[in-house]
Amino acid sequence: MTSEPPRRLHYAAIAVDAVRAALQLVLGALVIAIVRGGTPGLAAAMAVGAIAVGSLISWITWRSKTYWLDDIALHYRSGVFTPDEKVVPRARVQGVDTVTGPIQRLFGVVELRVQVPGASDADEIVLSAVTHAEAARLRRALGQPEPASPDARVRLGRRRLLLTALTSPQISVAVSAVAGVYALFQNVIDVERDGEGLLARLNSPTTILIAVAIVLGAAYVLSFVAAIVVFAGFEVERDAQVLRIRRGLLERRAQSIPLERVDGVVIVEGLTRGPLGLAALRLETAAHGNDKAVTSTLLPLVRRAEAEAVIARLVPGLAIEPGELERPPRRALRRFVLPRATLGAIVGAAPVLALTSAAWPALPALALAGALIGLRDFRGAGVRLAGNVVVVREVRIARRTLLARRHRLQQHALERTPLQARAALADLRVTVGSGGNGRARHLDAATAEAAFAALRRQAGATVRPRAPAASPP
Repeated sequence: MTSEPPRRLHYAAIAVDAVRAALQLVLGALVIAIVRGGTPGLAAAMAVGAIAVGSLISWITWRSKTYWLDDIALHYRSGVFTPDEKVVPRARVQGVDTVTGPIQRLFGVVELRVQVPGASDADEIVLSAVTHAEAARLRRALGQPEPASPDARVRLGRRRLLLTALTSPQISVAVSAVAGVYALFQNVIDVERDGEGLLARLNSPTTILIAVAIVLGAAYVLSFVAAIVVFAGFEVERDAQVLRIRRGLLERRAQSIPLERVDGVVIVEGLTRGPLGLAALRLETAAHGNDKAVTSTLLPLVRRAEAEAVIARLVPGLAIEPGELERPPRRALRRFVLPRATLGAIVGAAPVLALTSAAWPALPALALAGALIGLRDFRGAGVRLAGNVVVVREVRIARRTLLARRHRLQQHALERTPLQARAALADLRVTVGSGGNGRARHLDAATAEAAFAALRRQAGATVRPRAPAASPP
């Protein structure tokens, strides 16, 4: 067996690790200094000390990290007092990804991440700083070379990037972030006046509306900026065997996904994008790391009318001919509408009971809104078998259309309640190997049974359901 001598990471790894360690130490030092009422000089001294400690630790750990290749595997050794060696066989490598942050760009290096299927994140090898030439050498040695010319390429232009940010669906996450910043501000810095906090001073409808508008506005701006940072320069390429996705403004990420790992693609039409005829494409891929399923963004924004064509270009195994879904029958309409309308009425009754009877218009308005949402759910649901692909559409908050390769199904089930059985209705649920699922609700029983039987014949012995699939009566 031939083996190359151990190699150290590029010295830029010291700066990369030092910045990461220093940020954590500095934040902790500043919080301690502020909470204990320290002076600005003390806080600055603690921050400088944290930076020095982080730099020293990074230099010591850098000297302990080495890696090397032999005929069989990639080896990585790290640890000062208790050295640990990871061994990744070349045949098991399923992806070699790169991350280029501001510090890596400053030194002209990249971070290389070597992934294997079914391993935890701790079992992956992460080389925090290697040169571009070294990264290319390791890619070739591990069977993940860069393609000379891709078979297909799709880029997110500037106009679509702006539209992606304007219609970003992460408002709820941004609201949570704004609320967290407020909580930190209130707890760390004394914002109380005359023993009364900020929330206690929201004592009128006008101030409440202003506060809500400020929070939502801040959340929208945060969501907009986050989308620009994450999706700037987004492009996806495909060759015969691998998808390569690149994205990021401050931190440039390059992800490699073997096509054989792709279980399906989900077309997501959110509340802000659906009415504009826009959608996002998300990959359902075989599990790796600590995640049960890995969902990646195949394309953050696409016109809904072009979605199937784009999927066919990037994932040829999911190409389908145009066709219509098998939709729920009209007798199932009330099963979609009534639950939503009832929930809307209950929510609308809350301000009437808790505040004032003058809020009564909220009850019929929210009940009507719930009914319209139920109608949208009814019109969006359906299933279709298109060759080797099964298409399942459901409406949750967003309308989700799952295109899955039938031989990658982990489970398919026919589900019905006693009330559905009386109305000759049933649900069809499919789950791909990565854990992603789709459900077509309240289908005609004959339609659901025929689809279930066809999937069972197609899957044959390859289906290993997590729970026994219900058989038609």
